[in-house]
Amino acid sequence: MKRITYIPVALTLAVAPALAERDRLYSKPEAGSNGGMRGEIINPRAPIEQILAIPPDEPRLVYKGEVTEPNRRGFLLRGLPMRKYDLVVIYRNRFFEGFKLMRGEDTLTRQDREKVGHTISRAEPYFTEKIIHRLEGETGRGNLCRCICTYLRDRPSTNGPDFRRTFKLVMLKDVGPGWQVVRARDLYPVWVKPDNARPRHHYSNAISGIRVTDYVKNLGTVDLVSGR
Repeated sequence: MKRITYIPVALTLAVAPALAERDRLYSKPEAGSNGGMRGEIINPRAPIEQILAIPPDEPRLVYKGEVTEPNRRGFLLRGLPMRKYDLVVIYRNRFFEGFKLMRGEDTLTRQDREKVGHTISRAEPYFTEKIIHRLEGETGRGNLCRCICTYLRDRPSTNGPDFRRTFKLVMLKDVGPGWQVVRARDLYPVWVKPDNARPRHHYSNAISGIRVTDYVKNLGTVDLVSGR
C-alpha cells in the first residue's frame, strides 16, 4: 500500500511567503535578451540550494538561476544582459562566491579594516551577529570598499525557534572619522536552524568574471573547490 505523506498546512503557509519575499529581491530577466549560462558543479558533490549571478559593475542587479538535474547540481541562468557576471552558489551549510570586490589593488590598512568592522557590527541592529568574509577597497578619505558578509539574528523569533540569516554585499565609503555604509544588497535571506546558522564561506575564481553575450554559454563541469 502506497504511503501518503501529509504536509502540515501551517508549514506550507510559512514557506510560501518566505519564498515570495526572497524572489522579490531579484532582478527580472531582461526581455529580448538571449544571454545566459548553464553548467554542472562537480565539486562539491552536494545539491545546490540557490545560484545567483551579479554584474560586478552593477551589484544592485541580482539574477536568480534555476537549479537543474535530478541531483540538483546543474544550473541555468537565462535572460541575462550582455556583460560580465560573478556567481554565488549556496548550499545547505556553505556558500561559494566569485565576487570581484574592486577593480584595482586592495590598499586597505589594518586601521581601515578595524573601522569597517566596527561600522558593520553596528549596522542593522536587528541582526545580532555579523561576519565579514572578504573585504577589499582603497584607503583614503572619499574612497570605497566592498565586503561580502553574513548577517545573523541568533535567537528565536515570533515565527518559531529558527534564526534569521542573510548574505549581503555591502559597499562603504571613507567619510573621514570612519567608514559609512553606502549600499547593502541582500542576497539570500532565510530562516535557518540554529545548528546550521553559520555556513562556511569559500571564494572560487571559477565563478568570477564570466562573460555573457547573446546566447546561453555552456560552462560544462565546474569545480568550485579547485577553481576550475
